[in-house]
Amino acid sequence: MKITITTITLSVLLSGVAFSQEIERPRLAERLEERGISKKEAVVKLGLMRRGLERKGVNRPKRFQKSEISDELQAQKDELKDLQQALQSEINEKVNELGKDATREDIKATIESFKENNQDRFQEIKEAQASIREKLEASLPEKPVRPQLNDELKAKVDALQSKRKEMREVNKELRENLKEASKEDRKEMITAYKEENKAKHQEIKTQAQEIKEEIRSLVETEVTRSSDL
Repeated sequence: MKITITTITLSVLLSGVAFSQEIERPRLAERLEERGISKKEAVVKLGLMRRGLERKGVNRPKRFQKSEISDELQAQKDELKDLQQALQSEINEKVNELGKDATREDIKATIESFKENNQDRFQEIKEAQASIREKLEASLPEKPVRPQLNDELKAKVDALQSKRKEMREVNKELRENLKEASKEDRKEMITAYKEENKAKHQEIKTQAQEIKEEIRSLVETEVTRSSDL
Protein backbone atom coordinates (compact mmCIF):
# COMPACT_ATOMS: atom_id res chain seq x y z
CA MET A 1 0.00 0.00 0.00
CA LYS A 2 1.47 3.32 -1.06
CA ILE A 3 0.90 6.20 1.32
CA THR A 4 0.70 9.71 -0.09
CA ILE A 5 1.03 12.90 1.93
CA THR A 6 -1.20 15.46 0.27
CA THR A 7 -0.71 19.17 -0.21
CA ILE A 8 -3.23 19.74 2.59
CA THR A 9 -1.06 17.73 4.96
CA LEU A 10 1.95 19.74 3.91
CA SER A 11 0.13 23.01 4.57
CA VAL A 12 -0.74 21.75 8.05
CA LEU A 13 2.91 21.02 8.67
CA LEU A 14 3.79 24.51 7.56
CA SER A 15 1.20 26.26 9.67
CA GLY A 16 1.40 24.03 12.72
CA VAL A 17 -2.18 24.77 13.73
CA ALA A 18 -5.28 25.08 11.59
CA PHE A 19 -7.85 27.67 12.47
CA SER A 20 -11.51 27.79 11.41
CA GLN A 21 -14.18 30.38 11.92
CA GLU A 22 -17.87 30.05 11.26
CA ILE A 23 -19.60 33.23 10.17
CA GLU A 24 -23.15 33.36 11.34
CA ARG A 25 -25.50 34.36 8.54
CA PRO A 26 -29.20 33.73 8.21
CA ARG A 27 -29.89 30.63 6.16
CA LEU A 28 -31.56 31.13 2.81
CA ALA A 29 -34.44 28.90 3.87
CA GLU A 30 -35.05 31.09 6.91
CA ARG A 31 -35.00 34.27 4.82
CA LEU A 32 -37.50 32.80 2.38
CA GLU A 33 -39.70 31.50 5.16
CA GLU A 34 -39.55 34.92 6.76
CA ARG A 35 -40.99 36.41 3.57
CA GLY A 36 -43.59 33.69 3.24
CA ILE A 37 -42.40 32.43 -0.16
CA SER A 38 -41.08 29.12 -1.40
CA LYS A 39 -37.69 28.55 -3.01
CA LYS A 40 -39.35 27.98 -6.39
CA GLU A 41 -41.27 31.26 -6.12
CA ALA A 42 -38.05 33.07 -5.19
CA VAL A 43 -36.25 31.71 -8.26
CA VAL A 44 -39.12 32.81 -10.52
CA LYS A 45 -39.23 36.30 -8.97
CA LEU A 46 -35.47 36.69 -9.30
CA GLY A 47 -35.64 35.76 -12.98
CA LEU A 48 -38.42 38.25 -13.61
CA MET A 49 -36.50 40.99 -11.80
CA ARG A 50 -33.36 40.36 -13.84
CA ARG A 51 -35.25 40.40 -17.13
CA GLY A 52 -37.02 43.60 -16.08
CA LEU A 53 -33.71 45.28 -15.27
CA GLU A 54 -32.23 44.16 -18.58
CA ARG A 55 -35.17 45.66 -20.49
CA LYS A 56 -34.58 48.96 -18.66
CA GLY A 57 -30.92 48.86 -19.62
CA VAL A 58 -29.72 48.35 -16.05
CA ASN A 59 -26.65 46.14 -15.89
CA ARG A 60 -25.86 43.88 -12.98
CA PRO A 61 -23.17 45.25 -10.60
CA LYS A 62 -19.70 44.44 -11.83
CA ARG A 63 -17.30 42.74 -9.51
CA PHE A 64 -13.70 43.73 -9.15
CA GLN A 65 -11.43 42.30 -11.77
CA LYS A 66 -8.43 40.46 -10.39
CA SER A 67 -5.24 42.35 -11.04
CA GLU A 68 -2.85 40.75 -13.48
CA ILE A 69 0.16 39.05 -11.93
CA SER A 70 3.52 40.31 -13.09
CA ASP A 71 5.99 37.91 -14.68
CA GLU A 72 8.29 38.33 -11.69
CA LEU A 73 5.56 37.44 -9.21
CA GLN A 74 4.42 34.49 -11.31
CA ALA A 75 7.99 33.22 -11.36
CA GLN A 76 8.09 33.44 -7.55
CA LYS A 77 4.82 31.48 -7.32
CA ASP A 78 6.18 28.80 -9.65
CA GLU A 79 9.38 28.57 -7.62
CA LEU A 80 7.36 28.23 -4.41
CA LYS A 81 5.27 25.48 -5.97
CA ASP A 82 8.43 23.59 -6.93
CA LEU A 83 9.73 23.84 -3.35
CA GLN A 84 6.48 22.53 -1.94
CA GLN A 85 6.31 19.64 -4.38
CA ALA A 86 9.92 18.69 -3.61
CA LEU A 87 9.19 18.57 0.13
CA GLN A 88 5.99 16.64 -0.46
CA SER A 89 7.78 14.05 -2.60
CA GLU A 90 10.50 13.57 -0.01
CA ILE A 91 7.96 13.13 2.79
CA ASN A 92 6.09 10.55 0.71
CA GLU A 93 9.33 8.70 0.10
CA LYS A 94 10.21 8.63 3.81
CA VAL A 95 6.75 7.39 4.76
CA ASN A 96 6.70 4.67 2.10
CA GLU A 97 10.05 3.38 3.34
CA LEU A 98 8.24 2.35 6.52
CA GLY A 99 6.33 -0.30 4.61
CA LYS A 100 2.65 -1.24 4.53
CA ASP A 101 2.67 -2.38 8.18
CA ALA A 102 3.53 1.08 9.48
CA THR A 103 1.24 2.39 12.22
CA ARG A 104 -0.16 5.89 12.45
CA GLU A 105 2.31 6.56 15.26
CA ASP A 106 5.21 5.46 13.03
CA ILE A 107 4.06 7.74 10.23
CA LYS A 108 3.57 10.67 12.58
CA ALA A 109 7.03 10.19 14.11
CA THR A 110 8.62 10.02 10.64
CA ILE A 111 6.93 13.20 9.50
CA GLU A 112 7.89 15.04 12.70
CA SER A 113 11.48 13.89 12.31
CA PHE A 114 11.52 15.07 8.70
CA LYS A 115 10.10 18.42 9.74
CA GLU A 116 12.72 18.78 12.46
CA ASN A 117 15.57 18.01 10.05
CA ASN A 118 14.27 20.39 7.38
CA GLN A 119 13.26 23.40 9.41
CA ASP A 120 15.24 25.75 7.19
CA ARG A 121 13.34 24.60 4.07
CA PHE A 122 9.98 24.91 5.77
CA GLN A 123 10.96 28.39 6.92
CA GLU A 124 11.98 29.29 3.39
CA ILE A 125 8.53 28.30 2.12
CA LYS A 126 6.81 30.32 4.86
CA GLU A 127 8.81 33.41 4.00
CA ALA A 128 8.12 32.97 0.30
CA GLN A 129 4.38 32.62 1.00
CA ALA A 130 4.39 35.81 3.10
CA SER A 131 6.29 37.73 0.42
CA ILE A 132 3.94 36.63 -2.36
CA ARG A 133 0.88 37.43 -0.21
CA GLU A 134 2.15 40.96 0.46
CA LYS A 135 2.81 41.60 -3.22
CA LEU A 136 -0.62 40.28 -4.21
CA GLU A 137 -2.33 42.50 -1.66
CA ALA A 138 -0.34 45.51 -2.83
CA SER A 139 -1.44 44.90 -6.43
CA LEU A 140 -5.16 44.78 -5.61
CA PRO A 141 -7.24 47.75 -6.86
CA GLU A 142 -8.44 50.19 -4.26
CA LYS A 143 -11.85 49.28 -2.88
CA PRO A 144 -14.60 51.78 -3.61
CA VAL A 145 -16.08 53.69 -0.72
CA ARG A 146 -19.52 52.40 0.13
CA PRO A 147 -22.18 55.06 0.73
CA GLN A 148 -22.40 56.27 4.32
CA LEU A 149 -25.92 56.13 5.71
CA ASN A 150 -27.26 59.12 7.60
CA ASP A 151 -28.62 58.70 11.13
CA GLU A 152 -32.21 58.47 9.93
CA LEU A 153 -31.44 55.67 7.47
CA LYS A 154 -29.32 53.84 10.02
CA ALA A 155 -32.25 53.89 12.44
CA LYS A 156 -34.55 52.49 9.75
CA VAL A 157 -32.08 49.72 8.91
CA ASP A 158 -31.68 48.82 12.60
CA ALA A 159 -35.47 48.70 13.03
CA LEU A 160 -35.80 46.46 9.97
CA GLN A 161 -33.12 44.09 11.20
CA SER A 162 -34.83 43.91 14.60
CA LYS A 163 -38.11 42.91 12.96
CA ARG A 164 -36.34 40.27 10.89
CA LYS A 165 -34.65 38.92 14.02
CA GLU A 166 -38.03 38.77 15.76
CA MET A 167 -39.50 36.83 12.82
CA ARG A 168 -36.59 34.40 12.89
CA GLU A 169 -37.32 33.69 16.54
CA VAL A 170 -40.97 33.07 15.70
CA ASN A 171 -39.94 30.75 12.87
CA LYS A 172 -37.57 28.89 15.18
CA GLU A 173 -40.34 28.38 17.74
CA LEU A 174 -42.66 27.11 15.01
CA ARG A 175 -40.08 24.59 13.78
CA GLU A 176 -39.60 23.28 17.32
CA ASN A 177 -43.35 22.87 17.80
CA LEU A 178 -43.72 21.10 14.46
CA LYS A 179 -41.26 18.39 15.48
CA GLU A 180 -43.62 16.91 18.06
CA ALA A 181 -46.89 17.60 16.23
CA SER A 182 -48.90 15.13 14.16
CA LYS A 183 -49.27 15.54 10.41
CA GLU A 184 -52.75 17.05 10.77
CA ASP A 185 -51.69 19.38 13.60
CA ARG A 186 -48.65 20.51 11.65
CA LYS A 187 -50.82 21.51 8.70
CA GLU A 188 -53.09 23.56 10.97
CA MET A 189 -50.12 25.18 12.74
CA ILE A 190 -48.50 26.21 9.46
CA THR A 191 -51.77 27.65 8.15
CA ALA A 192 -52.31 29.59 11.39
CA TYR A 193 -48.70 30.84 11.30
CA LYS A 194 -49.10 32.17 7.76
CA GLU A 195 -52.35 33.94 8.61
CA GLU A 196 -50.99 35.47 11.81
CA ASN A 197 -47.74 36.70 10.25
CA LYS A 198 -48.86 37.64 6.74
CA ALA A 199 -49.10 41.32 7.62
CA LYS A 200 -45.69 41.26 9.32
CA HIS A 201 -44.05 39.65 6.28
CA GLN A 202 -45.55 42.31 4.03
CA GLU A 203 -44.48 45.09 6.38
CA ILE A 204 -40.87 43.83 6.39
CA LYS A 205 -40.90 43.49 2.61
CA THR A 206 -42.28 47.01 2.13
CA GLN A 207 -39.84 48.60 4.56
CA ALA A 208 -36.88 46.80 2.98
CA GLN A 209 -37.89 48.08 -0.47
CA GLU A 210 -38.31 51.64 0.83
CA ILE A 211 -34.88 51.59 2.46
CA LYS A 212 -33.27 50.24 -0.71
CA GLU A 213 -34.80 53.06 -2.72
CA GLU A 214 -33.55 55.65 -0.25
CA ILE A 215 -30.04 54.21 -0.39
CA ARG A 216 -30.13 54.16 -4.19
CA SER A 217 -31.13 57.80 -4.15
CA LEU A 218 -27.94 58.56 -2.21
CA VAL A 219 -25.60 56.81 -4.59
CA GLU A 220 -25.79 53.85 -6.95
CA THR A 221 -22.82 52.91 -9.07
CA GLU A 222 -21.65 49.72 -10.73
CA VAL A 223 -19.63 48.80 -7.66
CA THR A 224 -22.05 49.75 -4.89
CA ARG A 225 -25.06 47.65 -4.01
CA SER A 226 -28.11 48.13 -1.81
CA SER A 227 -29.20 44.53 -2.22
CA ASP A 228 -27.54 43.26 0.98
CA LEU A 229 -30.51 44.17 3.15
